[in-house]
Amino acid sequence: MAWHPFRNLGLKVVATGLATLLWLSVGSDFFVERSVRVPLMFRNLPAHLAIAPGAPGSVEVHLRGRSSQLTGEQGEVNVSIDLADARSGSHVFHLRTDLVTTPFGMEVTQVFPAAVTLTLEEKDRRLVPVKATVEGEPAKGFFVKEVLVEPGEVEVVGPKRPLAALKHAMTETVMIEGATASVVRTVNIGIADALVRLREPRSARVTVVIVKDGGQEKR
Repeated sequence: MAWHPFRNLGLKVVATGLATLLWLSVGSDFFVERSVRVPLMFRNLPAHLAIAPGAPGSVEVHLRGRSSQLTGEQGEVNVSIDLADARSGSHVFHLRTDLVTTPFGMEVTQVFPAAVTLTLEEKDRRLVPVKATVEGEPAKGFFVKEVLVEPGEVEVVGPKRPLAALKHAMTETVMIEGATASVVRTVNIGIADALVRLREPRSARVTVVIVKDGGQEKR
């Protein structure tokens, strides 16, 4: 049978091109190692416990994988500690490589630090006053006579130490710039300390009583 080197030439060129591209992509996607900061997460925390201040929010993880995997942010990587059996007090948790969640094909070679210390505290609850956050100044010739907040206090929960140090909850900002009459707004209530939270979401009715110098309240 005669050999025809130019038979199906187009298909041969396409096949050769695809093979070349495949070789280049595989050849350039080599294995590398990289260190990244990733979130340290806590799961199954018992309802009656809270994590005391000082817990690290992230750790350093050494990863090994293909260069295409280790480019950009590693949003799918995290370290997770199971607190299901934890009790109040200080605990040392060893950060093993098997606690790291990674995409398929990525290897964890090291976690730094190798261990973290967490202090778990019993949750407590108490009532704290609500302080209105007011910004701005009334129009010239007017002044703020008083600020009323309803409800005047809310129940908050959290670790005992931060909870004991909490002085008040606060409202979202109520602007009164240039006002010539009392300003009434319904706004959300929040807590400045992230370790403490409202027992349930609440809003407050804030009334900023504005009066004219030497006069009566103007509504």
